[in-house]
Amino acid sequence: MKKNLMGNLLVLISAAGFGIMGIVAKIAYQEGATAISVLVMRYITAAVLMWLYNALTGRLKKVRLGRDHLARTFLLGGVFYAATSVCYFTSLNFIPACLTAMGLYLYPVFVSLYMMLFMKEKTDIRQIAALIMAFTGTAMMVWAPGIYVNLTGVLLAVLAAGCYTVYIVLLGGDFARPLNDLDPIVVSACIVSSSAVTMAAVGLFAGQLYSGMTLKGWAAVLVIAVFSTALAIITFYLGVKEIGPSRAAILSAFEPVVTVTLGVLVLKESLSFIQFAGIILVLSAVVMINLAAARRKGTAGLQ
Repeated sequence: MKKNLMGNLLVLISAAGFGIMGIVAKIAYQEGATAISVLVMRYITAAVLMWLYNALTGRLKKVRLGRDHLARTFLLGGVFYAATSVCYFTSLNFIPACLTAMGLYLYPVFVSLYMMLFMKEKTDIRQIAALIMAFTGTAMMVWAPGIYVNLTGVLLAVLAAGCYTVYIVLLGGDFARPLNDLDPIVVSACIVSSSAVTMAAVGLFAGQLYSGMTLKGWAAVLVIAVFSTALAIITFYLGVKEIGPSRAAILSAFEPVVTVTLGVLVLKESLSFIQFAGIILVLSAVVMINLAAARRKGTAGLQ
């Protein structure tokens, strides 16, 4: 019982960490940061913290990383994870954080759609209903009567979901099978480090390795690196170890709830009734899809 309680708490802490990311990024932007400069500092700082954690917990002694492992984690982190972040953080410049978060959170829907269309996964009426709900909810968020939503921001958020879908499919498929025997937190550190390399190169090329932000802006970036990246990733995997990936995925639905709530309370973002109803539809669809995956695996939850 205590084990399950601790696992649930760890996953909820992780979800909250990811959930505050868009809110804190908006605050950093107000203080002079750019999307690229935030991501450069986010990944470099988080990578250092994660390797330090792995060293202090003795994980590095148990792992032998080969070139093949590093090449695979670079494709995962340096390409798709980094691309997801660039699209997500750039989207925040155009639309409210709550809509960006919901756009990204379409990824379980995209993964389910991919499994149905290309992997010929067996489906039932509940999954079909969930997909219809998800896309209907998205349309309600974007095209609510009397509400203008910047389509560039929406497309970037959906593109972030697409990039993350590829990341998830690769991570859960044959491509990442050689990584399965490694400690997942060590693998995550490699992925974050790969993202750091990519973002440092992008920042150097774009002249945005550093931006003249205020002290409050630097504090916001530090919160993203520590709480929304390193801590969020570590607590998620520690929680999965306690309660299983399926239940962890369902509890992760708390993430966009945090973003939407703080977007309204902290950033004073406003949502129409139709947009709010669309958010509820998308969240419900994601939970239905995760529950369907849990039933197929015969466990307590999904990943």
